[in-house]
Parts: sequence; C-alpha cells; structure tokens
Amino acid sequence: MNALTAHATTGSFPIEHRTFTPQPVQAIRVDDWFRLPTATVEIRRNGTYVRTARVEEATPDSRMLWLSPEGVDSRILIDKLDGYEVWIDREQHYYYIQQHR
Repeated sequence: MNALTAHATTGSFPIEHRTFTPQPVQAIRVDDWFRLPTATVEIRRNGTYVRTARVEEATPDSRMLWLSPEGVDSRILIDKLDGYEVWIDREQHYYYIQQHR
C-alpha cells in the first residue's frame, strides 16, 4: 500500500478522490455591537485572533462588549478603542441583523 491510499470497510480508495472539501467559514466584521447579545463571535485585536466567545451584553453605543466566561476564559469587557474587532459567521449575521431592524 502506498501513502496515497486509505482503507475503507468496502476496500481502498485514493485520498485524492475524496469528494468532501472543507470550506473556510466566511466571517463578517460587525461594528454595531449592540445587535449581538447571545451571539457567538470571534474577537480580534489589531487583526490578530484573540478568542471565540458568546456576547453577554453590549453598550447601546456599540463601544463595549461583555463576553461570557467559557472554559478557562473569564468574563471580560472589551472596548473598540483598544483595537478590538468583532467578527461573526454569515448565518448569524443575517439572523442578528433581522432581529434588530
């Protein structure tokens, strides 16, 4: 058997013939943070990934967010003025935009 062959229960098939190709999640940057309580978001600071978290609360002016504690990450308050950005996947984005029209 060579390195390009994988075993399945019905036989072997070449790895390069698999049909599933994972697609990257397309995230959208959200500046209206007040729309996001309960959303699961990705936090970036100056373009660098910080963490993924659920939004607990947001200020009405969309300047600050409280992120819920999860696992080893504690509850935290983030501020746009500190360079934080919030990104959300497309499906959630459409849902939260529709909820706050």
